[in-house]
Amino acid sequence: MFPKRIFLVVMLLLMTVMLGGCDNTTQQPPVPLQNENPQQQAAPIEGATVTPSSVGQDTMKMTVYYATKDALNLVGEQYVVPKNTHPAQTAMELLVAGTKNPELISVIPAGTKLRNISVKDHIAYADFSDQLVKNNKGGSASEILLVASIVNTLTEFHDIKKVQIMVEGKKIDTISGHMDIGEPLSRSEKIIKK
Repeated sequence: MFPKRIFLVVMLLLMTVMLGGCDNTTQQPPVPLQNENPQQQAAPIEGATVTPSSVGQDTMKMTVYYATKDALNLVGEQYVVPKNTHPAQTAMELLVAGTKNPELISVIPAGTKLRNISVKDHIAYADFSDQLVKNNKGGSASEILLVASIVNTLTEFHDIKKVQIMVEGKKIDTISGHMDIGEPLSRSEKIIKK
């Protein structure tokens, strides 16, 4: 009889210790990505376009599209960034931050911020601040390059087939009146400089 009581007390102590170890109230909250600056963490790579892939154990490679100086094409600029669970968001933040390559130009209007990005059924929903429309001073070529840079950058990820561009959480029909963006758009290979 006595050993059974000792056994029960030991089992209760073990269960208390094990359940106490499952308490997650002492874990640190995740740091929001908005506080990170991927431009500072990313290092551009010279060379041709590749699909996003793992480079090392702690880094990954991704391609972000910027316009050529003649505003006729897009060129993919490759970055190696710290590995994370939200690479599409990181790619969009790099696009919004702009290129440092003097041979390329950024097409995202000044002041534009990425509000949110989500992926559902192979469609990325990229939501930007209203500066995307208000600060867009370009014509039809500028609008085409802007839209294609967003769509082509996101469709570099194998699980994204189309992109819905949104502003302030809503679908819009166009950015400056030259291109219909009311529905999800597919990648354009023709605009990429070979």
